[in-house]
Amino acid sequence: MKAETRAFVCGFGDVQAGLGGLAWDLGEPGALILTKGEVRQATFALERDLETTTVQITADTDTVEATLAPERTLIEHPAADNPVEFKATAALAEVRSKGGDQTFECAGQISEWVGEPLEGAATLRHLAIGGPPGSQLIATARGLPGADGHGGERTVGWLLSGDSGVPYEETLISTQYDRNDEPTRIGLELWPEDADTSSRAAATRVSGSLLGGLRAGPVWAGLFRCHTDGAEGLGSYLLWRA
Repeated sequence: MKAETRAFVCGFGDVQAGLGGLAWDLGEPGALILTKGEVRQATFALERDLETTTVQITADTDTVEATLAPERTLIEHPAADNPVEFKATAALAEVRSKGGDQTFECAGQISEWVGEPLEGAATLRHLAIGGPPGSQLIATARGLPGADGHGGERTVGWLLSGDSGVPYEETLISTQYDRNDEPTRIGLELWPEDADTSSRAAATRVSGSLLGGLRAGPVWAGLFRCHTDGAEGLGSYLLWRA
């Protein structure tokens, strides 16, 4: 019997503290670490128990460890064009720098796909924007071969917090790239159900500028300084291309 596949993306951090990390496994594992305001390629170890997930991210002599306590989980059941279950969890992350003196709480998240999210896809995007501890904006986009950029991708977004797990009716992603076709700026426009589309204030808007990123095989991943309706936070962007 074939084992159940669980691809995942896990992230945490605080832009003011200059400390955080991102780990993923989409068939091939990868990670990056943010320390002292610098983003570098890293490795990770992940441990789970019944109530928490602990992720340890290491580059050279620097290690950042976070224990994530789930606050809110939202599950999107398989769609006709992508028979894969997606589960996004907002978490309260207790972050520690090993060998350093930094310990703090911030927003964290774990996103998982049960099945093969890359099968039949040309692109897969995952964005997570941290707000107050235990609060996350999550967006994903999946493009089929021949899709023309963002406009041809199936995009969905959610606001997850300790109080609620709410999908947006419409999620728009924009990406600016450099000459190497790697993201440098990101934007999100998220419209709740029954929003007044004539009013710009009805949508949640996010803008992000790159702190640092890396390419690992078919995956590009980066951390961003993000502003969500004026509030600053740490965002992550993972882009897989076939």
